[in-house]
Amino acid sequence: MKRRGPPAGPASAAWVPGASARVRWAYLAALCLGGALLLWWAGRALLPLGFAAVLAYVLAPFVTWLEHRRIHRVVGILVSYALLGLFAVALALYLIPLAARQAGALVIRLPALAAKAQATWARYLAMFHQAPLPAALRGALNHLAASADARVAHALGVTLTAAVSVVPWVVAAAVAPVLAFYALKDARAIRARVWNVVPLDWQPAVFKWGRDLDRALGGYIRGQLLVALLVGLLAGIWSFALGIPFPVLIALAAAVTDVVPYIGPVVGALPAVALGLLQSPWTALYAALGFVAIHQVEGTVLGPQVVGEAVGLHPLVIVLVVLIGAQAAGLLGMVVAVPVAAALRITAEHLYRVIAQGAPRR
Repeated sequence: MKRRGPPAGPASAAWVPGASARVRWAYLAALCLGGALLLWWAGRALLPLGFAAVLAYVLAPFVTWLEHRRIHRVVGILVSYALLGLFAVALALYLIPLAARQAGALVIRLPALAAKAQATWARYLAMFHQAPLPAALRGALNHLAASADARVAHALGVTLTAAVSVVPWVVAAAVAPVLAFYALKDARAIRARVWNVVPLDWQPAVFKWGRDLDRALGGYIRGQLLVALLVGLLAGIWSFALGIPFPVLIALAAAVTDVVPYIGPVVGALPAVALGLLQSPWTALYAALGFVAIHQVEGTVLGPQVVGEAVGLHPLVIVLVVLIGAQAAGLLGMVVAVPVAAALRITAEHLYRVIAQGAPRR
């Protein structure tokens, strides 16, 4: 969301009168520590705030654009919500029923698909037993094949557990528009209250930190959502062109999983490859090559142009923080790992500048 410079005047200097730099540092450290502990304690209760922040970042540029054209901010927010509602209605009238029909067809065809998958597995297993392979490799593959059923059952159990855990996300998504409305409406008042607790001589540094943080988070959130939408669209078109069943479900899976960098695209390609394999190995190969091409376009064209260098992190660091996020908080940790890492990077850079240049003075 767009930021303005720190306000001038007595209200912006509300701080501990006569406090030394050491006391200010201690006060700031206590605030940061308290905020971190609050975030850790609240955990999933902050999901609505997270969804509201994403929605606010998505709508803020359009609301600001309307405001610059002399449209009252509340009216601009309501117009943004109306357009978003029209988009949701279009989804509800076309895409969601289509996805529901395909999901129902998938449930009906699931026993037949499972039988076909078992027959295909048996055929490939017979070909494997006839192939001349080293004894050690054959033993390892036999062990893998013997444990395949248990692995599939475990995967289904994990999937059902994940489906149940989606309920808090749905509730958070329902509450988020209300919170986002007030965040957009009262953005200036919230900003003024923040400046009231920032000492006057610290305000330039804090303003630069907030501006960089706002640009990074806003650019990443808006860009990542747009790229995920484009990837889902391309995945659905490619699956439909190959004649793979349930292309809408494949497109939705590709779009949702693409929100997780690097790891999500691999997971999103699995349904198309698996369903293609039930038709023929060539179809599965073409599906895999198509997804590789789509994500090459994402990495070389869409990502740099849309997301840009918003987060300023090396790809290896992104993969590492996504894995750490998965270990710490599961799916939610994977989704928020990159923006959190970007925020920490920006904060560390600004703190280093403050320490290197000395504490700000009047």
